[in-house]
Amino acid sequence: SRYRMTFNTTSIQDFVGYTRKFDNEGATCFVNAEKMTAKTIFDLGTIDHPEHKEHKALLSLRKTAAYLALLGCDGTKVSQKNAAEFLEDWEDSIQILNQSSEIMTLQQATKALRDLTIESAREVNSQMSDFGESMSAMERIEAKNQHSLPASIIFSCTPYLSLGSRDFTIRLSIITGGDRPAIGLRITRLDAAEEDIALEFKDLLVSNFSELTLKTYIGEA
Repeated sequence: SRYRMTFNTTSIQDFVGYTRKFDNEGATCFVNAEKMTAKTIFDLGTIDHPEHKEHKALLSLRKTAAYLALLGCDGTKVSQKNAAEFLEDWEDSIQILNQSSEIMTLQQATKALRDLTIESAREVNSQMSDFGESMSAMERIEAKNQHSLPASIIFSCTPYLSLGSRDFTIRLSIITGGDRPAIGLRITRLDAAEEDIALEFKDLLVSNFSELTLKTYIGEA
């Protein structure tokens, strides 16, 4: 006498198509933009005629492989070798810039990372007077030829299937002090980008359902 099933998908197109097919009076879609999920309850009913809530469609977006790789590098400290291999693995998705914001080739960037040289200098200042003496020491450790090193990476990818491609900026820093130098990677303004992605997801569903009978709400049921 009625549908008793839950349709699960990771495809926005299939979720929208299924929802359109079973659209009816009392159907309601709840969109959770933070979790990148949505749920349509087709037999929610109305206040006067509540129904059984046994026919549903669930959408849960999955991060793409490129977006997972991007998030995995954020806030990490990697070896020179791993940093160079990261650039090589995602050559088709990145643009590399030096400290002057000039574009570097992949070969230039990986060679600079693998051939990194660290300079260490110690400066001692001594002062003597009739009433005493003082001495201070300052140690300076820095990467040689910093102007030729990659300073940032523009990483272009589609975070979730069916959403638009975005550019993310990864900052590179040289970390000294250990036995070997390390490369620090950090995504700039990641929180703001995630907010924009969530808004894009919400607006995409709302616009696809604007002509339907069902109601759309931002939240979770």
